[in-house]
Amino acid sequence: MCKRKAFTLIELLVVIAIIALLMAILMPALQRAKKQVWDIKCRHNLKQYGLAARMYLDDNEGSFPYSFTWLCKDFGFVGCGWHDKTKNLVDNPDRAGELWPYLKNKDVHMCPQFYVIARMVGCSRCSGNTIPIEPQYSYCMNSYLNGDAWKSVPSQFRTNYEKVRKESQVKNPARVFFFSEENPWPIPGLSNAGTNDNNLRSTPPCNTDCFATYHNAPSGDLNKGFANAVFVDAHVERVSAYPAGNTFVLSWPSGPPIPDW
Repeated sequence: MCKRKAFTLIELLVVIAIIALLMAILMPALQRAKKQVWDIKCRHNLKQYGLAARMYLDDNEGSFPYSFTWLCKDFGFVGCGWHDKTKNLVDNPDRAGELWPYLKNKDVHMCPQFYVIARMVGCSRCSGNTIPIEPQYSYCMNSYLNGDAWKSVPSQFRTNYEKVRKESQVKNPARVFFFSEENPWPIPGLSNAGTNDNNLRSTPPCNTDCFATYHNAPSGDLNKGFANAVFVDAHVERVSAYPAGNTFVLSWPSGPPIPDW
């Protein structure tokens, strides 16, 4: 009679150990690949934002939407309910802002990495809502484009700036961002507020807001990565909140950046 062959306990443990070793080797690579896919999706979203903004500008004689109401007309302190599923604009179209008609049928409002991180860390400035939250929108408009950021700039540097409302008044459209990303938390020395109103307002010497830092961040330090941004000329690129003040440099539409003070 033939003897039945089977794994011994030692052989089984060796196979399990080999599988565990392969998983340990592959998992970091898979995580990196997943984050790269998220980054590509985010850049695609912003490209669509740039195209939608281009259509809006063409339909409105080159005028920018108001940076506080481009997404939601009753923004309030916590924006367009970016953290609250019950307030999303698909279900509440009466709350929609100027740019929403150009974006409402597109699945482009959420960076996948922001979604994961925001659900993990919560929201420090969302009417007491921390964890869990349901992020709905992850992109913010430059408050120097028809916003109120200029009010925080010393008067000697903002001659006639309050009149900048049109694309034609942006001196270098390729170096002024239109939409980008913020962290849900502040970073000491860079910002004193996290995402709260879909309006990115960088006001040196003490920045209110700064670019996000969670893309391609080194393990364990989400304050050291990058953000993505679409510029007024509709191109998309990676941007950095570092050195301090860089968010402002890429926000200021009226010519060369103003000096430090």
